Amino acid sequence: EDVPGTGKTSLAKAIANTVEGTHSRIQFTPDLLPSDVTGVTIYDQRSGQFDFPTGMSTDRQGMLYVCDAGNHRIQKFSGTGTYLTQWGSFGSGNGQFNHPVGVATDAAGDIYVADLSNHRIQKFSSTGTYLTQWGSFGVGNGQFYEPFGVATDAAGNVYIADTRNNRIQKFSGAGAYLAQWGSFGSGNGQFSSPEGVAIDAAGDVYVADTYNYRIQEFAGSGAYLCQWGSNGTGNGQLNLPPGVATDAAGRVYVADYGNNRIQKFGTVITPTKRTSWGRLKSHYR
Repeated sequence: EDVPGTGKTSLAKAIANTVEGTHSRIQFTPDLLPSDVTGVTIYDQRSGQFDFPTGMSTDRQGMLYVCDAGNHRIQKFSGTGTYLTQWGSFGSGNGQFNHPVGVATDAAGDIYVADLSNHRIQKFSSTGTYLTQWGSFGVGNGQFYEPFGVATDAAGNVYIADTRNNRIQKFSGAGAYLAQWGSFGSGNGQFSSPEGVAIDAAGDVYVADTYNYRIQEFAGSGAYLCQWGSNGTGNGQLNLPPGVATDAAGRVYVADYGNNRIQKFGTVITPTKRTSWGRLKSHYR
């Protein structure tokens, strides 16, 4: 998730969490409009190429970090896509990965990676130096079952979509367990395989409740605030949304995977549908 005050690449992250993983490319949208999308299809293990990129984040300097999940590494680029560095390899040791799928940065520039099949979070400096990790397979506090989404707030707290445990867990930047909320179900505050998480400038938490076909909003403490979405193809309806992002103005962007589109919503308490685009090669506003 972007550092509060930025927002452009939050949308890119939401897009990367949907169709572009299978296309093995990153697309840059200068003003967030689909007519401006450019990109080159690439699928490889070489620097600057990808095998199923699934998560993205930017830092305050505009550097871009990409989870190259199939190659079990993180790649770092300039804001215009120039390759800078990479780290990681397949394994379970410090700095190794088994399908990294989510990445976030904090205000200090440190990087948090959801190491999916190792059931842990790893923390790195902006140059890829390993700093620490936390988590193991399980259902206890601080344990994970395939963590997917990662986000940070302005205070440096880290929020994890603990997908198969159907909950959100909150930690300090050092990995100290703070809180959790959620259980399996379709009621308010319950989840069915939540994959995406985002934080807005006010510290509210948005969760892509993927298999309940909805977005839920919470306070930073985990208190339930509201929700929207249902299964369908209409405006404001969703089909397996895996990614969510916010911008500095408080707008919410949702990767509507099963409908091949991005949907944009207004400032939330009572969410108002603003615009959507996609649906194969066409778009509308």
